[in-house]
Amino acid sequence: MAKKLRELIEEAEAFISEYDQALRKDGTGDKSRLLSLLSYMNRWLLYMQHERLIHLIVTVLFALAMLIVFGVFVLSGAMYILALLALILVLLVPYIVHYFHLENGVQKMYTLIDELEKRKGQ
Repeated sequence: MAKKLRELIEEAEAFISEYDQALRKDGTGDKSRLLSLLSYMNRWLLYMQHERLIHLIVTVLFALAMLIVFGVFVLSGAMYILALLALILVLLVPYIVHYFHLENGVQKMYTLIDELEKRKGQ
């Protein structure tokens, strides 16, 4: 999903650059391609928002599990619980990194869609 998000962002950025160059050159841009890309980006934005929500839920649940296991460790002092805590941390860190990239990518998509909408009105 992260690869698709990167591709969408790169495609939109390239199109905006081409569209602006065409406007400066001859005063017209490819409106049909603009509308098609805008529709495509809006459709994918819905998928990415869903993906972001699911990853947020999973990340929060893993963080909550880590806190609970840490609390059990502090209360019981059992060393074998550290293995479970380490396992949860090993899973939590990549989830946080992935969610960070997903969130930033979706925010970038919002910006690009706004840019496309502005060009649609020109």
